Amino acid sequence: MPRSPQVSRLIRALPPVCAAALSIAAAAPAAQARTVPAPTPALANGGFEAPAIPANAFIRYGTGSTIGPWRVIQGNVDLTGANFWQAADGRQSLDLEGSESGTIEQRLATRIGGCYTVTFALAGNPDGGPTIKRGFARVSQNTLGHPTVQKNFIFNTTGRSRGNMGYVPQRFRFRAFAPSSTLIFASTTGGGYGPVIDAVNVAQSNPAECRLVRP
Repeated sequence: MPRSPQVSRLIRALPPVCAAALSIAAAAPAAQARTVPAPTPALANGGFEAPAIPANAFIRYGTGSTIGPWRVIQGNVDLTGANFWQAADGRQSLDLEGSESGTIEQRLATRIGGCYTVTFALAGNPDGGPTIKRGFARVSQNTLGHPTVQKNFIFNTTGRSRGNMGYVPQRFRFRAFAPSSTLIFASTTGGGYGPVIDAVNVAQSNPAECRLVRP
């Protein structure tokens, strides 16, 4: 773009160093606009695709072990490989009961005041009872006076099989009151055949969608 006569006269009147500095400063906003980093996902390994499990098999993870960024904090869980049973997305899914009820967690970076939607696919292990699988999803924040947000869930495996798991979409929202939050999934079923989860995701939502979520 051509310079106006006033700008041209100003640059000619300045010493060479000052004129160069003025030119660089004028160009800086455009350079900054090109280097704004893209937002990063709030949650990782929501499909439980890592680590890769052999097909038609499962691996049991006990308290203190990790499944990618997920950590088992109580009991044990079974990570199933491809073709063990139907996955909601990808090749693998997670039974929240191994030999006993298990609990997993993952810490998330959150923006204070932000509204977030948690979604996941829910089914149940059809190989054994009880028929009704029970558990919960919970978001915990280490902030005084702000209780956890919890969604209890149940799944009926009547008529279901490994080839027809019948996944049901689940969702709930929470407001962030801290720069990090912890997402927790747990089985409360007992008996070694628990709820199965897959396709977990956390996404930012319109703040208006959290207006009914009390602190």
